[in-house]
Amino acid sequence: MVFEEYSKIVKEFQHDASLSLTQTFDALCAAQDSLITELVASGAGVAGWKIVDKDGVIILSPIFDFQVFKPIGETISSQAIRGTELEVCFQITVPATLDAVKERVADLPPFAAVELIRPEIHPSNHSACDFYFNYGVFVTPSPVSGEVRFEGGNQGYDFSVNVDQLVDAKKAIVQQGILQCIQRGYGDKNYFFITGTLNGLVPTSESIGVNRVLNQGECQICFDISETAVL
Repeated sequence: MVFEEYSKIVKEFQHDASLSLTQTFDALCAAQDSLITELVASGAGVAGWKIVDKDGVIILSPIFDFQVFKPIGETISSQAIRGTELEVCFQITVPATLDAVKERVADLPPFAAVELIRPEIHPSNHSACDFYFNYGVFVTPSPVSGEVRFEGGNQGYDFSVNVDQLVDAKKAIVQQGILQCIQRGYGDKNYFFITGTLNGLVPTSESIGVNRVLNQGECQICFDISETAVL
């Protein structure tokens, strides 16, 4: 599947636009699962999930295989996205049952990820279903530890965070996401999970140029946001 086909399916998907994450969670999940089924039937595969905690409610948002970019060397059109977000990421084979989740999560090393956020392509009032806004994601090829630095574009944007101080809190979130994954029938598969932004949305205007994620003296993610690249 290519992004244009994905966008068309999402744009035309029919469901009740008044669904609320906090008031009609089950109905919202059912609508989301129906859309995932339609996309998978059209050739997409779920590669990972973003775990969104909105008003104390956890919702999984799928990231499809065609939305996962190479960590080094991609060029993205500035017209395609609203901005970027740095996130903590975990990779795990989700068990088929709930029994082993806690032990598996405890042993997970953290990775870092950068999510590309685009304008919405569905007239929905529940933005927590993040796949309406997800353009793509970069995941570091190796686990990270200590300080992770995100350098964005030509405007000098610079953000750093000590991942070690966040791991326990992020694992608590990912554990909830994995439990929901199993309960909704997405168990027994290998996924990555990104766990919510660390630095907010960095606007595209601050991201034009080369963007890097650095850890332990190595560049683990490097991509270019170009004003001239074709959509």
